[in-house]
Amino acid sequence: MKVASTACCIGVLIAAAAQAGVFVDDFEDGIANGWRPVRGEWAMRDGAYVLEEADGLAELQMAVLDSPWAITDAVISFTVSFEGDAIGTERALVLFRLEDDDNGYAFRLRGDEKGMDIGLIEAQAYSNIRGDPKDAIDIGEPSHIVIEVDANIFFVTYNDAGFLRVGDLDEKYAAGRIGIGALNVDTPIHFDDIRVEGDSVTQFAPDLLRVDAQERLALTWATLKAQR
Repeated sequence: MKVASTACCIGVLIAAAAQAGVFVDDFEDGIANGWRPVRGEWAMRDGAYVLEEADGLAELQMAVLDSPWAITDAVISFTVSFEGDAIGTERALVLFRLEDDDNGYAFRLRGDEKGMDIGLIEAQAYSNIRGDPKDAIDIGEPSHIVIEVDANIFFVTYNDAGFLRVGDLDEKYAAGRIGIGALNVDTPIHFDDIRVEGDSVTQFAPDLLRVDAQERLALTWATLKAQR
């Protein structure tokens, strides 16, 4: 019965994925389409959107994608890298379901502690929901992260390896925008190859090329649902 239920779920979600949209920004055009700096000094450099300096080490630094759409369930992928003098105290963030510039969910990469976690941003302050260490984390190399958001379940993949499955029982934030940022910024942080796939998502900036959705989104959501 479970197999039949899972197969049905996969079929329904594949049909939904065909209607899903995609936003992609690789920053190769040298323009930060739709990105609005909120805190910190941001610049286009080396084919990436770079957080150059922080307004204050203890403050949340971020840039928000002022998209005409908000995400609920979605897949968010990106690549983050650090400059050569980074020691890992920098906490790179990707924020999602942002209700405004100060409140939403966040993924956090902790290089020196070789860990990552999912948490809440409330009034600019970060609080951890759950995280785990992973010896494979190496801030000397680019890190490719995929965050799959399905209702109140968040699944994180690090460099193509499944890493973290987090649930928010309170379902604090239902929908919102995405953002990128950091805490404890001691050295520039590079964000690149940002992709958001989900219902209502569009490639809204006029000079960005249209991108098609992939069936992988639906298949992964079906797997997550079957595990719940």
